[in-house]
Amino acid sequence: MENAAARDNFVSGLYEEAVKQEKNFILNNLVKPEYAEMHRNAEIHLHDLEGYRFVYNCCTPALQDILDAKKFVSTNDFSKIAEIFGKIESLISSLAVCQTGGIGFANFDIDIADVLEKLNVPFSEANRDAMTDLAALFLNWVNTTRTRYCREPYYISLNLGLATSEWGRFITKSILKAYLEQSIHYERPNIIFKVKKGVNADASDPNHDLFLQALHCTANRMIPTYLLLDSEPNRGCDPEKLGIMGCRTRVYQNSNGPEQTIGRGNIAYVSINLPRIALQSGSVVDFMEKLEEKAHVCKDILLSRMETLKKTQKLGFVFENHLWNEVANMDELVKQGTLSLGFIGISETVEILTGEKLYLSKNAEQLGFDIVKKLRNCADSFRRETGLNFSLLATPGELISGRFAEADKKMFEHPVLEKEFYTNSFHVEVDSGISLYDKLRIEGKFHALCNGGSIAYVEFNDAPMENVEALEDLVGYAAAQGVSYFGMNFPLDICRDCGHKGTFDDCPVCGSKNIRRIRRVSGYLEDLDYFTKGKTREVAKRRANDRSAKNC
Repeated sequence: MENAAARDNFVSGLYEEAVKQEKNFILNNLVKPEYAEMHRNAEIHLHDLEGYRFVYNCCTPALQDILDAKKFVSTNDFSKIAEIFGKIESLISSLAVCQTGGIGFANFDIDIADVLEKLNVPFSEANRDAMTDLAALFLNWVNTTRTRYCREPYYISLNLGLATSEWGRFITKSILKAYLEQSIHYERPNIIFKVKKGVNADASDPNHDLFLQALHCTANRMIPTYLLLDSEPNRGCDPEKLGIMGCRTRVYQNSNGPEQTIGRGNIAYVSINLPRIALQSGSVVDFMEKLEEKAHVCKDILLSRMETLKKTQKLGFVFENHLWNEVANMDELVKQGTLSLGFIGISETVEILTGEKLYLSKNAEQLGFDIVKKLRNCADSFRRETGLNFSLLATPGELISGRFAEADKKMFEHPVLEKEFYTNSFHVEVDSGISLYDKLRIEGKFHALCNGGSIAYVEFNDAPMENVEALEDLVGYAAAQGVSYFGMNFPLDICRDCGHKGTFDDCPVCGSKNIRRIRRVSGYLEDLDYFTKGKTREVAKRRANDRSAKNC
C-alpha cells in the first residue's frame, strides 16, 4: 500500500505516544475539570489539543520577508525561479512544525509573479519552460515530503486565479497543468481558484480561459475547489486579501486591525455536539437555552487557551520572519487571530427536534438556520464583549463525525444514531440524493453565518470529465445562492496492479481487487484507507446528487 511505511515508522510512533501524554496533561492540569469532562464525554471537542499550550492552529503567512527580492542570491533566470520555490518549500517545512493546522497562500500566482518582475526575469520561452518544470517539481515535493510529524504530507492551500500579468497567468496555468498531469496517486495541495466577475467569471474576462482550465482539472481530479468572491459573504471583501486556509478556514474580519487573511490565522476552535443537546432537550426552547450555555463554555475554553498560549516560546520562527504581518509578540498575535466556535450535525439535530429531514421540510430547514444563527449571535456577542476575533466555523468533522455519534449511541436510542456518524456542519445528509441545485439552495444560506469558514459540496457518480460548461454554470449558481466556498466530489479509483483509473469496485481491465480509492474527507483529498471510522461510514452512504433541472 502506498505511503504505509511513511505513515508507520519509529519517529511517528514516538509522536503518537507523546500526543497521548500531552493531551492527558492538558485535560488533567490546564482545562477546568468540568470542561475536561465535557470533552471526554464528547459533549464538546477541543481540537488540536496537543497544541494547547504551545502553538496556534493555522495561518496564511505574510511573504514580504521570505520573498524579498533583495535577499535572493541566484544570478541566472533558471536559478532565480528555482530559488523562489526553494524558499517556499523551506518556509513550509519550518512553519509546519510551528502550528497544528494548514498553511495557506492567499495569492500564490500574484506573489510569485511580483518576485519574478522584481528579479527582472524575462517572460521568455526558456523561462516559461523552467516555470512549468519547477511548478511540477514543487507539487511533487508537496506530495512526497513526509517531515510533518514524520508521517504526513503537508496541508497546503494555494489560492490563485486573479493574476492578470503575463507571469501571473502563466504561473496559474503551470500549477493547474502540473496538478492535472501529475501522478493520479497524488492528492496535494488543495488548490483554490478564486472566481471573480471582471477577472475570470465571464467569457469576456481576461482570465476566463484560466477558469475553464481550472474546471477541466476539477472535472478530472476534484481539484481545484472554488472561492466565490461575488457571493454574499465575500462581496464586500478585497479579493486579493481573502483566501482559504486548509480545508475551509476563513479569516477576514478583524476587530484589531486591517481586515484580511494575509498574515493572520486561526488560534483555536472548539466544536459543539449539537445532536447531543437535542437528545437531552424536551423542546426547541430548551435546546436553544442549552446551546447558549455550551457556547459560553466554548468561549471560556478559548479564552483560557489563548492566555496559556501567550506564554509559549515555540514560535520564534514565526516572529523572526514576520509571518503574522508585523506582530512582535504573542499578545499581539492572539489579537490578530480568530477564536472559533464550531459545530456539527445540524441535519441530525433538526430531525431529533422535529422528526423531519432538513432537506424535506421547510420547517426543519428554518430551524437549522435558526440554530446556526443563534451560534453566530453568540460569537458576535463574544467579539463585542472581549474585543477579540471570535468567529463561527462550520467544523470539518473528520474525527468528531464518528466520535460524537458513537458516544451518543451508548447513551441514547434514536434512528439518527443507527448510521454511527453525524453529518458535517450544516450539510444536507450525504444519502439525500436531492438535486445539485436544491442542495446548494439549502446550504447556501448558512455560509453568510459561518464567517470562520464553511464549504458546500455536490456529489457526482463519476468524474464529469466532458461537462466543463455545465460545471461553469454550477459554480455561478452556487455563488448566486450565497455559497462562499464550493467543491465537487466524485469517486476516484485506481487499480494498484495495472494503473487503470475511473469509478469501479473491481478493476474492469485486469479484474484486480487491489484498488486505491481517493475521496474527499473533509476538504483535502485522501486515501480511503486512512479515513476515520465515522468518515468511512459516511462514504459508504454517499449518493450522487440528482443532476435534474433547477427546482427552486
